[in-house]
Amino acid sequence: DPRRPVLRTVSLSVATREHIASIGTSGAGKSTIAQLLVRLATPQSGAIRLNGVDLPELSLGEVRSTVALMTQDAPIFNDTLRSNLRIGRPDADDTALWQALDAVLLKDFVLGLKLGLDTVIGEIGATLSSGQARRLALARTVLSPAPILILDEPTTGLDRDTEISFFHNFVEAFDGRTV
Repeated sequence: DPRRPVLRTVSLSVATREHIASIGTSGAGKSTIAQLLVRLATPQSGAIRLNGVDLPELSLGEVRSTVALMTQDAPIFNDTLRSNLRIGRPDADDTALWQALDAVLLKDFVLGLKLGLDTVIGEIGATLSSGQARRLALARTVLSPAPILILDEPTTGLDRDTEISFFHNFVEAFDGRTV
């Protein structure tokens, strides 16, 4: 509703390879900012620039190859773990897949599965807990070659110990990228 803007007077600059967090109450505009940054939403006023270029001047392909967004409801597909991971990087080899799983603390779980990476995980990740599904989506994001990553509520569904362990791995997992 144009009469009720979600965000007003927002100014944000993020340096290359900087890691920042946006915090606030539900409905404060955090997800809206994420959507604006990948052109899933269009600002009613103001400008969004990527490396100094107004976002609308870039093709969607350019934006999506530069910025990867892990949404709050990142989908898990009725396919193998390998296929779900390769959504993040279709050419990823098994070494890269295992490294991504290790970064999000899911490697041991997958190693314990009879078919490992070739395990079919069911519709909407039915065979996974919500925390495991979330970490699978995180692993997919880790695999993405995009230099800028946006993680919307990345640890939702993770128990406290796993969340703390993930953040200990965070810097290494996202080293060299803007998050």
